[in-house]
Amino acid sequence: MSTSCEKSKSSSATRGVPSGPRGFLEKSAAPIMAVCFCGIIFFSLGDYGVTWDEVAYFHAGQSYFRWLKEPSLGNIDSYWAINHEHPPVLKLLGGISEYIFHEKLPLLNRVSSFRLAILIFVFLSNYFLFLFTAELFNVKIAFITTLTFFFLPRVFFHSHLGAMDYPMTSFWIMVIYFYRKGMEDAKWVMVASILLGLAFLTKINAFLLYIPLLFYWVLTHAGQFQKIIHLNHRVSSRQIVSMLGKFFPLLIVPPILLVDLWPWLWKDTWTRIAEYLSFHKGHYLIYVYYLGVQKAMAPWHYPWVLTGVTVPLITLVPFLVGVMHTLFFPSKMKVWVLLNALFPLLVISLPSVPKYDGVRLFLPAFPFMAIIAGMGIHQMGLWAQKKRFQKVFYLVYVALFLLTIHSSIIRVHPYQSSYFNELVGGTEGAVKKGFEAEYWGNAYMGVLPWLNEHSDRTFWVYMADLAPQVLRGFELYKKDGLLKEKVQFGGRKHSDYLILLIRQGFFNEEMWRYYKHSEPVFSVKLSNTPLVNIYDLREFRIKK
Repeated sequence: MSTSCEKSKSSSATRGVPSGPRGFLEKSAAPIMAVCFCGIIFFSLGDYGVTWDEVAYFHAGQSYFRWLKEPSLGNIDSYWAINHEHPPVLKLLGGISEYIFHEKLPLLNRVSSFRLAILIFVFLSNYFLFLFTAELFNVKIAFITTLTFFFLPRVFFHSHLGAMDYPMTSFWIMVIYFYRKGMEDAKWVMVASILLGLAFLTKINAFLLYIPLLFYWVLTHAGQFQKIIHLNHRVSSRQIVSMLGKFFPLLIVPPILLVDLWPWLWKDTWTRIAEYLSFHKGHYLIYVYYLGVQKAMAPWHYPWVLTGVTVPLITLVPFLVGVMHTLFFPSKMKVWVLLNALFPLLVISLPSVPKYDGVRLFLPAFPFMAIIAGMGIHQMGLWAQKKRFQKVFYLVYVALFLLTIHSSIIRVHPYQSSYFNELVGGTEGAVKKGFEAEYWGNAYMGVLPWLNEHSDRTFWVYMADLAPQVLRGFELYKKDGLLKEKVQFGGRKHSDYLILLIRQGFFNEEMWRYYKHSEPVFSVKLSNTPLVNIYDLREFRIKK
């Protein structure tokens, strides 16, 4: 009899019947895991190279914080115009943490102290992801989900950076979590609305959250909508007000917060909002190297293929099982989770939407993919239970998961941004199949010791003439003592060496010749795959 009850309870967990955390250990699991994850990130913050966008955010965050110390309406543009194409939350938090932990308390270097703000979002993401999954299903699925999300290689990489993609993912989780609670208690709708406003202040794609929120609002009030459509059923004005009250704040509060908390918008507000939206609507094209072809606009399937080749099989297979289970045994909550997992990819698939930089533009999909994968593991465990080998199944799963952490996180550290899964033969196989090896400048970190050894020479960093923030990254390395001050950078004609990041999408004809036909004097490699090559320009000139 007890076995039958246990089976019923386990089955209900994936059919949308929430069990949630009950005992002390279960309730404390979320904060303990989140704190442990923050510790892992903290002790590895300095292992990662400065990415291109971080350089711009670093200087913007310093500028914003300087204004906060002496705020004035008259000098807003002097401080807030820098990098105004992106909202300020992450940059401002980074500026504050850089001031506290580098300038006032010299505990960390400049880059690590700026990045320290990301720990706020690492905690919040994993804490609320655990709570959300535990309340929807059970603690076991929540535990699997949170571990899965944190140790996804590309997510792990972004969880170290002072950039906007991971914070945006964190706000996506929290808005969804509190809006679900808001369907039961309207006060949480206001919390979700405030969080959505903060998401607006983090990144432009926060506007996309309206779609899954609207979907859930309609789904929750389907019965009332049917009564309204069929005029023979009366709906009281109180019911209509209650319905509207659970969505209306989402339309009012976030735009108010966007304007009130972003000083750059205080002058010529409507003109600057239009400028902000126009910049992203007409975003300049960024070339990618995809399936062996350089493209200004990758095809629609780019996000789906990139997801398929960068998520480890230990997660990808259970995710597909979870998708099938959701399709065959749908419930309101499972369908909503699946929508949140697929919607960011669907948006990036649209013909006019730029597609580049691996998975970072649709990073908010991954916590919900992790939930679906957790459901898939749970369902596979139930099947194994029927065949009387559930313990063996979970032992094998844990062993494979630990092996995957070793192969996709530890062994490739700190180059998880270049991780590809078993389907394409890892990074080496992916490059042979025409994927970009690197994309954001993280791997420049690996050339610093060699540059210090050859500090009497001059170096040409390809792309630095087009994107000056590349060289500003090396300036930060100098300020943090990682690169000797006397290392000099120049152009093609007056440099001894060429530093080439292996982002094939940006290569011109000359760079392809170096990459394909010249032997580098030094390489930063992941396995046998170069991420950065250094070429001797003097040798090339002699041959020429």
